Amino acid sequence: MNNENIAARRDEVLFEFHRQCQRPTAEQIVDWTERYPEFADEIREHAAARLDWIAMERLPAMEPDEALIARGRSRALNAIHNAQAAARAQSDEGAATFQALMQGADTSVPGLARELDIDRGIVADMMAGRMLPPLGRRFMDGLTGALRTSVAAIEAALHRASQAPRLGHAKATRAPKIIQRSYADIVRSSGMSDERKRYWLDKD
Repeated sequence: MNNENIAARRDEVLFEFHRQCQRPTAEQIVDWTERYPEFADEIREHAAARLDWIAMERLPAMEPDEALIARGRSRALNAIHNAQAAARAQSDEGAATFQALMQGADTSVPGLARELDIDRGIVADMMAGRMLPPLGRRFMDGLTGALRTSVAAIEAALHRASQAPRLGHAKATRAPKIIQRSYADIVRSSGMSDERKRYWLDKD
């Protein structure tokens, strides 16, 4: 009998022993080891493990301490957070609007501008579809962090916004007109200092 056959036969014997001897007695162990001397050690080990489990089942349930409860709660909260983040990442691209992304991050145009330390008009132009892609690297990095989303979601929202741009403040002396400009042009014409403009244009 080769090793594979021996292993298969041993497993069959142990399974049958486990099935017939739910609470192994000394007599049962002796009987089975005499019937299958080639597997005597395995039968004894299985019986010992089974009796240990039975003994543990009879012990009173342990009361978890505060540290254990805290660790469990922390792991549960982390699991919930990760699940929500994964769900938000999947839904971000489906929503693909800046309004949905801002709502998910519980922020607004002024709040986002403050968090990024960038001119509010730049953020407003982007949200209204008056900013043409692509965005600057630093601006994109800042948006993904502040809105807690992906580059793909930002790009999808930018594309959608640019397909249906909205007017800014209407001029009293002329008919309203939507002007779409590049990210760089909008940054250069903003009221920020030259140093901040260079920063947001990725020039330092």
